[in-house]
Amino acid sequence: MIAKLLLAVAVLLVSIPSFAQVEPEATAGRKIPIHLSLGGGMDYFSGDWGSTGIKRFGPAAWATATAWHCLGVTAEGHSMIVGGNDAASHYKLFIGEGGLQCTMGYWGRFQPIFKGEGGFASLSQPGNGTGRFHNTYGTWSVGGGAEYHTGGHWWTRVDYTYEAIPNFHSSVSGQNHTLNPRGISFGETYRFGYAGTQF
Repeated sequence: MIAKLLLAVAVLLVSIPSFAQVEPEATAGRKIPIHLSLGGGMDYFSGDWGSTGIKRFGPAAWATATAWHCLGVTAEGHSMIVGGNDAASHYKLFIGEGGLQCTMGYWGRFQPIFKGEGGFASLSQPGNGTGRFHNTYGTWSVGGGAEYHTGGHWWTRVDYTYEAIPNFHSSVSGQNHTLNPRGISFGETYRFGYAGTQF
């Protein structure tokens, strides 16, 4: 009798863990991979500043977390602080934005990217008739480009960004309009994890 009782307890103890599920059945074996990347480089932007043709360089940085197909969230920083003509020395732009980015499939070693973002800008300018030479603004932007698999985890990035700074006062028209700084960014991206080496 005691042997049968011990056998029943042993069977019960062995069978209980088999009913426990580590993952829900609906998502078993299907984890959502998050691919992280971090990069930096230089901007070369036009300031959209009348006939003076202000064009300047500045450091740029970006970070992306891609989670679903091509779609991910991105954060970027752009600037215009170096170089340019005489009028450019009073024009300094810093932009920080976040939004969505789609990193498309591969074309050889190239991978196209498309992005849409919103954020804030800090702009110092030569003067727009308001008596204020510095202000902060809300911004939005769209853009696109490509990353080229250089080797290992490293990818060379070139992209174009079209910025919009709404409600900027124009000394020419005397009205508010949208200022559109725009230009290219180029640099290197490091993609983390094993997937970062694939193309």
